Amino acid sequence: MNMKKSKMKKGKKIILIIVAVILIIALAAGIFWFSMPSGQRNMILFMMNSGDSYDNYQKYQVIDRNNESLKPTAFVPSVADLIEGSDNINVIAVTEMVKNENSSMFKKGMVQSTGIDYTGWHLIADEGAVEGSYPFGPSPLSYWTSGLAANLHQQILKAAEVKGIELDNVKVEVLNKFRWDDMMASDGAGFTDETNTNIIIESSASAEVIQEIKEIALNSWAAGEALKNETVIEPTLVINGDNWENYRATPGTTDSEKSFVDGNRLSSVTEVPKQPDYLEQTVAEEDASIFQMFNSMSNMEFEIYAISESAENTERPYLKKIAVLTPSAETWEIYSDEFMGENDTPLAPTSLEYFTAGSALCLTSQMTLVSAMMGLDFTDYRVEQQIDYRQENVDTTEMVSYTDIVHSYVIIESDESQDELETFYNKALSLCFAGAGLKNATDMNTDIYLNGEKLQ
Repeated sequence: MNMKKSKMKKGKKIILIIVAVILIIALAAGIFWFSMPSGQRNMILFMMNSGDSYDNYQKYQVIDRNNESLKPTAFVPSVADLIEGSDNINVIAVTEMVKNENSSMFKKGMVQSTGIDYTGWHLIADEGAVEGSYPFGPSPLSYWTSGLAANLHQQILKAAEVKGIELDNVKVEVLNKFRWDDMMASDGAGFTDETNTNIIIESSASAEVIQEIKEIALNSWAAGEALKNETVIEPTLVINGDNWENYRATPGTTDSEKSFVDGNRLSSVTEVPKQPDYLEQTVAEEDASIFQMFNSMSNMEFEIYAISESAENTERPYLKKIAVLTPSAETWEIYSDEFMGENDTPLAPTSLEYFTAGSALCLTSQMTLVSAMMGLDFTDYRVEQQIDYRQENVDTTEMVSYTDIVHSYVIIESDESQDELETFYNKALSLCFAGAGLKNATDMNTDIYLNGEKLQ
């Protein structure tokens, strides 16, 4: 009997010890949690919580044609001046969030070149994939880097045509290095630190001629010029205006990573990640818990590469396939095409459409993160943007291209104070990697290979 009572007392002691340990752990966790800055706590909750689920979802393809022409509400799109010997184009983009419980970073970017009788494209973008599953689409910076690579590829082809040189094969590899500097701080900022590029050509032409083609292409690389030089950006914040008739965040999903338009495949995920021939990634991925992740997130560094190659379509010589890395480590394969005449309709988004849409989508991502960090109360938000591109001395060895100006509008519907929304707006602009790449002069490093040999 005494032995039984002794065992019961011992069992109660063990239970009390376990309860005490649990209480101590809970207290320590509580102290640790509330010792964090509120922004960090908000971000952890944002990343851990699932979104609302809905009865009906709009089903999207990752890449598809817009149903109708874009109708921005914050500005009136303008058509580029038509000047003899020039090839000027303005490109507009409109983004909107897509509501889905599986990703809080799911968004759609609609893009269109102005002054042309066609409706342009929509691009699904995402950075919120659950581990082991594909995101709903490539990331904004994946589209941005793809546009950069495809635009240079296009100018190499044009430069070869001007020189009357046949190129057996062309490949362009671009790797962008991105960085946050103290992202959680009030003065945190995002950067595009450098762009590394390899031009890979197979041809019987001499090294001297290939070098000339390279120089013509680099001079007429509009997207590259936008990064190389300080590009003028005119940002505007629009609060609670009459801007919601045409575009609103709605529930949506994608059935597949594969997209087909008129029987042509425009997107898919490669069976294994595709690697560049000559570029090397230098930023290693780190496995960490969500709490450890936030210790390094404020100064996160990462890289995205894109590889542009010919799609081998004899009827569309400018059609390119692009393998592009995403933050979730798989490579997507997307397609890009160009206009071939006044009444021509590309089979896929143009290189400058990808570049423009990627820029707007990147800013939209930062708006999502900053609103979460600040615990902002809002109903809806989006970005409307126009980038003006200009090319002079077309079809000559003196071709040059420019990115003249970026018109960017952040539109938000919220009952927060003007000061709070101004803080949100400026913080989102500051953190945007693509915006920093445009606003600042980016280090550009370019090598060229001819038949497997690096040219000096």
